[in-house]
Amino acid sequence: MQKARFKILFGTISLLFLVIFCKLFYIQLIQGGKYSGISNNKRIRTVDINTLRGTIYDRNGSVLAVDKHSFELTVMYKKLFDTNLCFKQNILPRASEVKKLALNHNLCNECHIDKVMWVERIAGLLEIPYINIFNKAAKIVKKVENIKRAVERRNERKIRIREETVPHSVVSHIPWEKVAKFEVGMLDLPGIQIETNPVRWYPKGDMSSHVIGYVGKMSEKEIQNYNFKKKWFDDLKKSGESESEFFTQKSISMDALIGKNGIEKIYNSRLMGIPGERFEEVTLDTMRVNKLILERPSTPGNNIFLTIDSRIQAIAEKALGEKKGSVIVMDPWNGEIIAMASFPRYNLNTLNKNYSALSKNPLKPFLNRPVQSVLPPGSTFKIVTAIAALEENKIDENSHFPCYGSLKVGNIRFRCHTKQGHGLLNVEEALQYSCNIFFYETAKILGGKLLRKWAENFGFGNTTDVGLSYEKKGNFPKSNSFSQTINLSIGQGAMLATPIQITRIIATIANGGWYTKPHILQKISDHKGNILVNNKYDLTERINITEETMNIIKHSLRRVVTSGTAKKTGLKELLVAGKTGTTQTSIEDENHAWFVGYAPFDNPKYCFVVVVEHTKGHGAAVAGPIVQEILLQSESSL
Repeated sequence: MQKARFKILFGTISLLFLVIFCKLFYIQLIQGGKYSGISNNKRIRTVDINTLRGTIYDRNGSVLAVDKHSFELTVMYKKLFDTNLCFKQNILPRASEVKKLALNHNLCNECHIDKVMWVERIAGLLEIPYINIFNKAAKIVKKVENIKRAVERRNERKIRIREETVPHSVVSHIPWEKVAKFEVGMLDLPGIQIETNPVRWYPKGDMSSHVIGYVGKMSEKEIQNYNFKKKWFDDLKKSGESESEFFTQKSISMDALIGKNGIEKIYNSRLMGIPGERFEEVTLDTMRVNKLILERPSTPGNNIFLTIDSRIQAIAEKALGEKKGSVIVMDPWNGEIIAMASFPRYNLNTLNKNYSALSKNPLKPFLNRPVQSVLPPGSTFKIVTAIAALEENKIDENSHFPCYGSLKVGNIRFRCHTKQGHGLLNVEEALQYSCNIFFYETAKILGGKLLRKWAENFGFGNTTDVGLSYEKKGNFPKSNSFSQTINLSIGQGAMLATPIQITRIIATIANGGWYTKPHILQKISDHKGNILVNNKYDLTERINITEETMNIIKHSLRRVVTSGTAKKTGLKELLVAGKTGTTQTSIEDENHAWFVGYAPFDNPKYCFVVVVEHTKGHGAAVAGPIVQEILLQSESSL
């Protein structure tokens, strides 16, 4: 019985295999020519669908950076590779005697001429020199081959990389008129087409250029660096994005645009979005689409909203003018940066064209001075010295020191900024007139360790984590002698600070002693408007400063404006409290001019820091008028 069943089962299986064999024989041998012809004439290709990079807005919804569509000519890599071989073998077109560029057909009568013919057609249709196309092809091939060699070395085997299978941009920003002309004239050239691609546009030109940052194509090093890729997509993976792996595979290519600086860099993974892809059946001889098989749509990037107010930013940049320096306006109660101006700046829309000249400019226009310029804070640091001495009970409001214009410590004579001196002063008067001698005497009894302790309490030597690229830490050195401590007490010596660090100090005074975190990100939303991140900071941590000390400092800073070193600035009527500062540089008769403060002094809404670098003037005379113009011009906005 079992043998009969086995024979039936074996027979059935044998019959099935026979049917399958016959079918394969019929398809492959009898009808092989038919299917081979179809296979040779048509292919399924995958086309990447570009996504829109997220838009960057200011706090009021004004657009700071956005993607707009641009026409560009793309050519398949195989065609570029073949053309480059001809280029290297000097199989090139030559310009005729007439104005129109044409190929000299007496080049190679065998198999090479067709590999460069398309260059002539494109050059004629788009009215560009054919040599530009050859140079672009050579550049693309060199980059792809370098990437291919690096990938093959890493994997120790021959690999066909993605860049070899996709079209590459050869001509960008093509006017619509030439696009129409191209579409009519290029019907018979496969592998070449006009595509629409998003390009980054900055509607306000050079406004907030250091804050916004810019985008660019990935370098070979960035493409090859796994750690870079991993870090790039950390945000997506942590948030559980199911598309992160797809995003990684599709986005990292030699044509991908990534943030290189500023907000564009910091929030690059949020802004980039997820590319899509389309599966098409194409006819090989023309490369025209026969039918669409499947399409996976792209997902636009997230939108970034900054705390910057474009109106105030424009006023700050205009007030700073062409003076090399920084302006910061901040809300002292929540740390939101309202304006952050730096000069010199650069126009984001013409950056590629002007990059070489900008990089050679000795004024360093790429330096984001509010967060990267490290300078001696000068007399603005006297605020910290005064608080340290009062809180450590080394002085009180009734402590007085005489100023005769100079003070000798050992063999060194330290001078005040007035030769005749200020006479007998207490701490409020010392801040009011910015008397060096008073703070020298204070430093002698305070000591370097306590001064350093309070400097660190206020964040010296550490970044503020404001949310911008390459922020500097500054420096607060250890003091090994009385001379060093005395120099540090007035913000000189080896002490270095950024304008954003000084902004954090003046914000702490304005809000009554609360630690403030400066930040420039307000919120992040997806392309549908759903809020993903709401970046709000509350005052939760207080620096241990008594109310009595805080009142002394606040009264002193108001007196600076009403009758002290800033009395001629016109800021008294604008209800400003502040402190001037002038620090020496290595160049004679050149200073860094500071003014820091807040307004209104009795109920602060905004604090500000202005510093002009390498100027012949002093803090009140140079930085004071900038503060005045900002406050006067922005009265209706603030």
